[in-house]
Amino acid sequence: MNKIAKCIAIIFFCILVVGNTTYADELQTITERLEELQEKVQALEGLKQEMQILKEELKQEIQARDEQVIALEERVEESEPVFDLARTLAKTHLGGYFELHYNNAINGRSSEKDDVLDFHRFVLYLDHEINDWIKFTSELEVEHAFIEGGKESGEVELEQAFLDFYLHEKFNVRAGVLLMPIGIINQNHEPPTFNGVERPFVDKYIIPTTWFDSGIGIFGEVLPGLSYQFNIMGGLKAEDFRAEDGIRKGRQKGFKTNAEDLAFVGRLDYKNIPGLQLGATFYWGDSAQDLRIGEDVNVTIGEFDFKYRLGNFDFRGEYALINIDDARELNLALGKTSGEDAIASEIQGWYLESAYHFLRHFIPGTSHDATFFIRYEDFDTQYGMPSGFERNRKYDRTAWTIGFSYWPTENVVIKADYQDVDQGGGGADDFFNLGIGWQF
Repeated sequence: MNKIAKCIAIIFFCILVVGNTTYADELQTITERLEELQEKVQALEGLKQEMQILKEELKQEIQARDEQVIALEERVEESEPVFDLARTLAKTHLGGYFELHYNNAINGRSSEKDDVLDFHRFVLYLDHEINDWIKFTSELEVEHAFIEGGKESGEVELEQAFLDFYLHEKFNVRAGVLLMPIGIINQNHEPPTFNGVERPFVDKYIIPTTWFDSGIGIFGEVLPGLSYQFNIMGGLKAEDFRAEDGIRKGRQKGFKTNAEDLAFVGRLDYKNIPGLQLGATFYWGDSAQDLRIGEDVNVTIGEFDFKYRLGNFDFRGEYALINIDDARELNLALGKTSGEDAIASEIQGWYLESAYHFLRHFIPGTSHDATFFIRYEDFDTQYGMPSGFERNRKYDRTAWTIGFSYWPTENVVIKADYQDVDQGGGGADDFFNLGIGWQF
């Protein structure tokens, strides 16, 4: 029995010895692995710190590059050395209009008109937004379709070419070839905007539409609906004034304008009452230019106009009075000694017009439009004469125009009218006119 117990004890002791040896080996292995892992963790921590440093450096580099790009873009926008076609076209706008007329002198005694088919006007507008506060506007017109040098068969006219500098709602600056801010038609003469094949006689013989010249001016809206314009422009040329059409031939049209005498013109427009538009213009300027007669030949113009829409009815009217100082001295200097061809000291004209939009009444909701209209005009280019000159009654004229206008779309109009023009002291001219006009 003792031998058996001793054997068991020896075996158990051997097992313990072997087990302790194996455990020690495993513990040594685990310790070594933990040390390796610790070294790797420390290495990863170091790598993490390096990556964080690199991340911050990269972020700073990106920010610096972004600032450089922004600065470069600002320099490009300021200098704009490179032509960008897409951006230029997006800021450039093309427009215009044309009008074709047929004039039939039914009972005409006037040498000015005969039966004629005339492509009266072809006009192109070109506008460009230079930046958010400077804009360029231009208008080039060809009259009577054909231009022949040295003959009055047609004309090419640069009626507008100016820069607008938008500084403030109440104060802006304009410079270039400008339309005279006077009357209804002179600044807005596209065919779809007025009734009648031809423009009113008052806007031909009294206010010489289209009237333009080189100049500089200011404009703005001082109160809601109340706007103003004030221009300093090339003046008129008195030596070209005539009895028949007053100051019309005296326009210099910006062609090497004689600036010995300038003109000052101001206009107010009020549009704050629904349906109503009111306008008034005052013009003052000497017109002797290089004509040495010892006088300035000052021209003063006062003009008032209105437009009013009431339901399907339109009303509009215009009045203008022109005073020419030193008209007597001007006539003597030009060799005009009789009232037949003498220049007046006062010129006056006015008209009233009413139109009814009948198509809207019969076809509610239609996109088409049509009007019947009637216009009465009274215009006299020898309304007042200087001392020593008699008034010629043939220049005291009245005109009735009755007609029809049809707009198949807003920018296209077809017109027909009848005109009866009477001269003081006898004489009459009757015309039947047809026309088509388009704007875009």
